[in-house]
Formats: sequence, structure tokens, C-alpha cells
Amino acid sequence: MNSYTLYLDESETFTLQNGRIRTNPFFCMAGVIIADDDIEDVTNKLNALKSVIWNDYDNPEKIVLHQMLINKAEHGKLDVTEFPQYARFRKMKVRKQFYSEFKKIFLGDKITVIGSSLSEDNMNTYYGVSGRNTQDQYLVAMQLILENYCHFLCSKNARGKVLYESRESIGNESLRNKYYHMKLMGSMYMSKKAAEKHLLGMDFTEKQDNNTGLQIADFIPNGFVRDCAGKAQASPNIFSTLKHYRYDGNQNLPERFGVKYMP
Repeated sequence: MNSYTLYLDESETFTLQNGRIRTNPFFCMAGVIIADDDIEDVTNKLNALKSVIWNDYDNPEKIVLHQMLINKAEHGKLDVTEFPQYARFRKMKVRKQFYSEFKKIFLGDKITVIGSSLSEDNMNTYYGVSGRNTQDQYLVAMQLILENYCHFLCSKNARGKVLYESRESIGNESLRNKYYHMKLMGSMYMSKKAAEKHLLGMDFTEKQDNNTGLQIADFIPNGFVRDCAGKAQASPNIFSTLKHYRYDGNQNLPERFGVKYMP
């Protein structure tokens, strides 16, 4: 069997009321599926991008990509003392060049986009039952993603693992426990037999580990969470490229199998 890895990250958007109260929050967990045999080629493309943007650095491949730092540079909130390599993104010209080069990483159909986005308010309104059935947006999103990831793996007769950036906001063990619960029990759209056969383990790693898949995944959720919330995309962006490379279940249904919005 071929083997794949799903690299996941998350993003959130909300509205500030009176400049300080967070309202109307939306959450997205999303990332990219890459065959383990293809990761070297994808890494070479990522390093080529870094060489273009940081052509004045001796070892640009060691720089870890982070969309949040690009956004901070754009809005004048970057700590240039801590992240001097990102100061160049204060220029629109550099940001346009970066996203233009970033799109090239997806050429060759070796990267598949998958994820889930939801309104936290709607989720709690529909399913919360007056606070007696509190839902966890991480675990709800994880279930939807694993169902479609398993579908993808079944279609390839392959096996796959999940790699997630280590998080403080929710314990790694909580996500890992949900993952293995679904692997053992299955779900409405994923049989226990298929989950046991096609899903491998789930691991966590730090941002600074310079992992290729996680650096690409870092740029996936924000566009979809903004779209789910009805907000305009930042400019420049790669959202049209990300939509094009969503998994469609081999049925031309990317909204169902690629990045699913709910409820």
C-alpha cells in the first residue's frame, strides 16, 4: 500500500465588539495530503520559493514559513528584532511575489487540500441544548476531516497518518484520543473496518521543526475560515488555488469531500 500524510493546522476569525469583545467566531481546521513518496519533491519546491524570496540569505531553506508573520509585517505589527527575515513583507511587491511563487508548489497534482470550517455560535445553538451538550470545535472538525481523509485513502487503497502542529490551546492528547476513538469505532460515514485498515497514527511537532507539510498547511485554513464567515479574502491571496486542489471524492463534490462547512 502507498502511504500518505495529512498535515493539519487551524485558524479562527471573529468580530470585535467595542474593540475588545470577541463575537461571531468561526473556526477552521484544514491542511494538505501529500504522498510520502512525493514529500522530497514538494520540499524542493518549497525551498525554491524560499530561495526566491530570501535570495540574499546564505541558507534560506532554514527559514520557517509562517503566514501570521507575513500578516503582521503587512499591518506594521511585526517584531523586526525577533523576526528580521520577515521585515521585507511590509512591501506589497514582496507579498505578491511570495504568493505567486507559493502557487507553484501545487503544480503537478501532488498536494490535496482537505478540511472543515464551522460557526462556533451556530454549532452551540443547534447542538448545545442549553449548555448541556457542549461541543468542541476541534473535535467536531476532526471527525469531519477524518471521514473524508479515510475516503481519500480508501480511493487510493492506501494508508495514512496525521501530523498536527503542537498546540497549547487544546491538549495534544485530547486530539489524539479523539483520533484513536474514531480509528477504533468508526463513524456514520467511516466504517470501523475502513478506519482500522487505512488510518495509521497521529503525531505532533513544533513550528520551528521546519516541516515541509506543516509549513504549507499553515497557509490553508485562513482563506476557508474567512470564506465560511462571509468575509473578504486578504489581498494578495492563493484562495482560488486552494479551492482548485480540494479533494472532491472523485465525484466532483469538493464542498462535501474537500473543505466542508457546517452546520
